[in-house]
Amino acid sequence: MRGPPQNLEQAIARLKSFHDDLGVLDVIVYREQAIPPLRTILFERERSGLYQTRCRAVEALSALGADNVLIEFLELERSITDPIERVGEDAVVNAAALALANVRERRVLELLLRLARRPALTGVIGALGAFESVEAVPAFIDALEEDASRLTAERALRKLGQAARAALLRAVDAKAPTAGSESESSARRRRSALRLLAEMDGSQSLWRDVRHLMHDTDTKLAALACEIGLPRAPASERRAIVRRLIDLLGGDDWIVREEIEVFLAAHCESVREVIIDYLNEMPRPGDASAAGTQVDAILRRMIARPQPTPHL
Repeated sequence: MRGPPQNLEQAIARLKSFHDDLGVLDVIVYREQAIPPLRTILFERERSGLYQTRCRAVEALSALGADNVLIEFLELERSITDPIERVGEDAVVNAAALALANVRERRVLELLLRLARRPALTGVIGALGAFESVEAVPAFIDALEEDASRLTAERALRKLGQAARAALLRAVDAKAPTAGSESESSARRRRSALRLLAEMDGSQSLWRDVRHLMHDTDTKLAALACEIGLPRAPASERRAIVRRLIDLLGGDDWIVREEIEVFLAAHCESVREVIIDYLNEMPRPGDASAAGTQVDAILRRMIARPQPTPHL
């Protein structure tokens, strides 16, 4: 069983060790005396990309209430071009940002908003989420483009709820680039924003706001818009929504096809009549395309499923 450190120097050595998980506890025993060496560790560049020791320093500084040191670190101007070093530096920045999540001061919020201009800083987005500030909504929406930060940004937007609705509606229509084909990151942002709107708002007014998206060039977004519309749209529009879903069922994206099939199967009773009408309009087998034949098979299988027995 190891003994306690004999001095601060030994405690710092344990903090730096990859084989000693209690190094943070050893260091914070020395209180204010430990802050200068911890600051040195935090501010020292690590070109190898290793970040564990510096993140431990962040943990210790936070436990000691040295928020000003963490703020000073985050305010540094960084021009790191090496990708390996950048990964490590980002990990430390994220840790420092999260350590400040409970410091609800205006200067911290403004600092985090500046840091959020850089993509994929998940810790920064998480810390901003703790503030639950509408000022951070644009940063959260931008973060929807990044796989690393999307889930964190979605949680933050859910917390804000209706306060984020108008910005999310703008986001689903904001394609980038504006000329040429849409980038995949832009499409990811728009899909995520639309899913969040569907979660937040069960009203008919949402369908009025997004009905135009059922004909969007992004088939995943178009399918999601139709799925939003079916339970919300007036009866006069539901046939067009189902027909659009059937059209999308014949597309090349197998993920979209599978999602639509599951959705239509779940609503089979309410869409059965439209499906039957569609099948009756299908061309003769000799004239059918491969895609049409596949759609035909899916729809016939769907309506052939046993119907639930009505309760007496």
